[in-house]
Amino acid sequence: MLGSESSPSLDQKSLENAKASALIDANFTAKEETFIRDTVIQSGNDPEKIISKIKEDLKASEDEPKDELIDVNAKAGLDFEKFIVMKFNKDYFVIKQWAGDKFVEGRYAESTLDPDLQLELKLGNKRYPVAVECKWRSNIKGDFIRFASDGQLERYQAFETRTKIPTFIALGVGGSPSSPDALYIIPVSAFKKPIQHMDNINKYWKPIDKDFFFDQEKGELR
Repeated sequence: MLGSESSPSLDQKSLENAKASALIDANFTAKEETFIRDTVIQSGNDPEKIISKIKEDLKASEDEPKDELIDVNAKAGLDFEKFIVMKFNKDYFVIKQWAGDKFVEGRYAESTLDPDLQLELKLGNKRYPVAVECKWRSNIKGDFIRFASDGQLERYQAFETRTKIPTFIALGVGGSPSSPDALYIIPVSAFKKPIQHMDNINKYWKPIDKDFFFDQEKGELR
């Protein structure tokens, strides 16, 4: 998995779990700081050093300009979207819509705000829709990653609620848009905020060399 170097000790693992769970909404409150401080002290580490690192990483993610959130159509062509499309076996999936994100002087089609890809899984005479927004990041800054803007995540969540179509963010990290180092498939309903600790993102890791499988009964893409 991207960024993995060696297996952490039990104390390190407990500490990382504490940081990830306390920061799941990407909002470092006084209560969460106290929780992490107590956990750090119990693990025998320096709380001030670790809390300072968390604040620095979180601020770096929050301060990233919008143009750093790679728009694959504007900045990298269709490479990452094509990479994602190829993960859907054409014998089972039909592409119903592939957004173009075209606009001029602030005017754009309403569908531009929808996820990049809308597909259908074919099983006999039945069809099961699924939607995917494609995001590629060149790297991870610190322990946190921003995988969308606040407004984008809210729109995709609203799209899922309105259409009842299971919707996901396909997040590629590192490498190039056509060949990322790591891939994550994140349900849009998984998080309240689009800035997350990598321990939370890692739960949605997907092997690069595997095709997508959509479990229509559970509404899960993996």
